[in-house]
Amino acid sequence: MKGIAAVADRIRAVDSLINSSFLDLTGEGGSGALGHLFRDIEDRPSFADPEALLEALDAVDIGACVISIMEPAHAHWVGEAHRRHPRKILPALLVDPTAGMDEIRRVVEYHERYNVRCLRIPPFRYTLPPTDRAYWPFYVKAIELGIAVSMNVGMPGPRVPGWVQDPRYYDEVAYHFPELRLVMTHCGQPWTDAAIATIAHWDNVFMSTTSVAPKYWPDALVQFINTRGREKMMFGTEFPTIPWDRAREEIDARGIRDAVQPLYYVENARRVFDWDFDVD
Repeated sequence: MKGIAAVADRIRAVDSLINSSFLDLTGEGGSGALGHLFRDIEDRPSFADPEALLEALDAVDIGACVISIMEPAHAHWVGEAHRRHPRKILPALLVDPTAGMDEIRRVVEYHERYNVRCLRIPPFRYTLPPTDRAYWPFYVKAIELGIAVSMNVGMPGPRVPGWVQDPRYYDEVAYHFPELRLVMTHCGQPWTDAAIATIAHWDNVFMSTTSVAPKYWPDALVQFINTRGREKMMFGTEFPTIPWDRAREEIDARGIRDAVQPLYYVENARRVFDWDFDVD
């Protein structure tokens, strides 16, 4: 991974979504699924232990992160990372809503064993929109456990139908589950305006600006971060898709206002995940 030096006076960040697929870049997170978008993804670094990961993050002024457990084989690594660094590394969990009660039981197990604080549910994997009844038990369980739900919005990276990730579906979810902290990811393209409108419409809908290189963000998204969305938007990469150094360097060039940066980089993540991240 290319390196850039930490920048003096730059706000230290929480990365609100990292995928544990960095532990196995030959699998689904590698070139087989996303190589047409991220041609060097297989060259991203892996990390033997949590301390090596935190050292890499620290080099680009990222002090804490949320890591989504993408495979059962990754659970121990992520869980141990949280045990050793509870305010630095927070577990999330990829779930399959079509698996029913067995998956609900796994959510409870991982919450109790690893302190999972967020459920990851990418609709493109199941070709079901977020309003489908298969998802609803997971929304209820997330509310019961006091944890967030993070769902992709916008055209997916893998070449599968993207209509299920139209942001307008989240409008109905937010209406029926006002206690649910719902996090859109991936910036919503090509439906960015609809995503912005949905976030602005509901108090419980947020966005993590993951998986799209910041230089390609629509200007409307940057304006929203700086204005009406200042308490709703969070820094994120979904590494290994976007390298951390690139994300920080390109966001620096997009003109996030000084007064907004503490919210975007840290405080909104603390509130959404209800976790006291340590970014120092």
